[in-house]
Amino acid sequence: MKTSLCLGLLVLFLAVTVSCSTEEPPDERGTRFAPSEIIDLGVLVTEDLPERVWGKAKLAQLGFTEANTFDVLPWTAGDISGSNAYYTLFNHGGPHVDAPNHYDLGGGLDSFPVEAFSGPVKVFDARSYPPGPSVPAELFRRDVEAGDIVLIVTGYVPPVTDDALPQFKTLMDDAAEFLATLPVRAYGTDGFSVGSMDETVTSGAHYSFLSRTIPVYEQLFNVDRLLGKENMFFVGVPLNINEGDGMIVRPVVFVY
Repeated sequence: MKTSLCLGLLVLFLAVTVSCSTEEPPDERGTRFAPSEIIDLGVLVTEDLPERVWGKAKLAQLGFTEANTFDVLPWTAGDISGSNAYYTLFNHGGPHVDAPNHYDLGGGLDSFPVEAFSGPVKVFDARSYPPGPSVPAELFRRDVEAGDIVLIVTGYVPPVTDDALPQFKTLMDDAAEFLATLPVRAYGTDGFSVGSMDETVTSGAHYSFLSRTIPVYEQLFNVDRLLGKENMFFVGVPLNINEGDGMIVRPVVFVY
């Protein structure tokens, strides 16, 4: 009887030991979901950011005369002190997202579901194309799927003199229509704008995307750092401003 009991306990011990040794180690602090790299597509927001990206001439041409302002208000309460602030921001100066009402094509930022601002991202090199609407649909046809977020690298250089206007590359109309009708989840560029200065109310990249409630991102930074990478996830959620026609964002890309 004692021998049988001992053998039974030994078998149970061995079974438990083998079971524990074959289990996966616990997932500590979410390391299973940690990216290998996080790339920041935003920029430091300063008072002169609109001027640095647009140039003085373009701002003056369109009548945008105010800089960003940071009105810091110190306070004290008994033995503690601190500050609050009012921020006045030009919402299209620097990395930002456009809403349909930016072109009178629908609702504001609050009309988008939060899912519209994140997803798998694919990046394309458009630096070899000339300024203007020159980037063709052929650049994307073989590699883009519905639901992708598409970004292009144009190598945009802001104006360097006070009287210079932005020079930048954009999609040809057929390219914008191809991406918008797949449809992609969002589209973005490191260029000054997704559309050329001669697009009309019913044509051009802004119309193709915004009329279909597809958010567009402009004036992104560091997009060239994404070239050659795979398995990337973009997150660029703006403040949910009531009827906002656009807002500065700090997008990031997680590389896996």
